[in-house]
Amino acid sequence: MLFPDYRPRRLRQNDAFRRMIRETRLSVDDLILPLFAVGGKDVKNPIPSMPGQFQLSIDRLTQSAKEAAALGIPAVILFGIPEKKDPLGTEAYAKNGIVQRAIQALKEALPGLIVISDVCLCEYTSHGHCGFVEGEVIDNDATLDLLARTALSHAEAGAD
Repeated sequence: MLFPDYRPRRLRQNDAFRRMIRETRLSVDDLILPLFAVGGKDVKNPIPSMPGQFQLSIDRLTQSAKEAAALGIPAVILFGIPEKKDPLGTEAYAKNGIVQRAIQALKEALPGLIVISDVCLCEYTSHGHCGFVEGEVIDNDATLDLLARTALSHAEAGAD
């Protein structure tokens, strides 16, 4: 006798069974549109490493979010492309930073849209690390204050 001698496939034999017992269901309610905010007007820069994705100025970003909301997509996640970078990533928590302005514009245009923000600092720092760098080491404790400032500035701008 070959192992296994019984193969319980009856629950996969047709679409009705499969629909009834499936564990994972994906719907539009599960989708989050990633948006990459950049300064300027009418900007749509392709992201070569992510085909079909673009760095968008706030006017274009808002339009993309409106199109997504019209399709039933309930949320966006924002990533910022700052105009300038420094060792502390100060643009990440600047009151008028690119993400803060994008959050405000999205909430004004689409009050029911869930706006998620990325509090990572790597895009904002001149060294590219997500934290305060002391010599050649990332100081995690000092980084916590920068991340808290970023999260608070995003919440104050209206991020969910």
